[in-house]
Amino acid sequence: MFFAIAALLMQPQVVPQLSFSTEKIAVIHPAVPATLSDAPASEPAAVIASAAVAETSAQPTPELSRASLPDAPVPAPSFTSPGPKALIIVKPTKKMTVTVGELLAENRRNQRLWRGLIIASSGAATFDAWSTRHALTTSGAQELNPMLKPFAGNASLYAVIQVGPALMDYAGRKMMYSSHSWVRHLWWAPQTASFVSSMFCGAHNLAVH
Repeated sequence: MFFAIAALLMQPQVVPQLSFSTEKIAVIHPAVPATLSDAPASEPAAVIASAAVAETSAQPTPELSRASLPDAPVPAPSFTSPGPKALIIVKPTKKMTVTVGELLAENRRNQRLWRGLIIASSGAATFDAWSTRHALTTSGAQELNPMLKPFAGNASLYAVIQVGPALMDYAGRKMMYSSHSWVRHLWWAPQTASFVSSMFCGAHNLAVH
C-alpha cells in the first residue's frame, strides 16, 4: 500500500504545453531587427531592448491606421446657384417681318397711284398749254418761259409741254425702287410737284386780261 502511494507521488508531472499563434508571439516578444542583432555583444541588453521598443512604436499598427480613416465618405458641400433673372420682353411697336404677299400688294398699290399721277400731271400740263394759248390769242399776252417761248405761237406747245411731266414720272418710278427707305417713301413728290405747278400756271394764265 505504501509502495503504491510512493510510486504515484514519484511520477513526474506533465506540464501542459500552451500553443500560441504567431501574431501573439510577435506581440509578446517583438522581433529584434537585423541592425540590433548585428550589434556587438558588449552592448548592454537594456540598450538593445529600448531600441527595439522605439522602432516598433514608430511603425503604426494596422488598427490605428484604420481608425484614423473616416467610416464613410464625407459628402461635398452643396452650393446653391442663384436662380435665373427675370427677362424683360419688350414687344416691338412695328412688325419686324414683311411677307411676300404684303410686298406684292404694296407694289400694286404704288403702281396704281403712279399711273394716276401720270394722268393728273399730264392733264395739268395740257391745261397749262391751253390757257397759255388762250391768253396769247385773246389778251395779247406773252410767254415768259424761255424754253416754251419758241413753241407758244403754234399747236406744238401741247406736245413740248409734256416733257416736264414725263421726266417727273420717270423720276418717281426710279425713286419707288430706291435702296434708301426715305426715298422710297417720297417717290410721289416729283409727280405731285409737276401737277401743282401746271395747275398754278394754268390758273395764272386765265387771270391775265
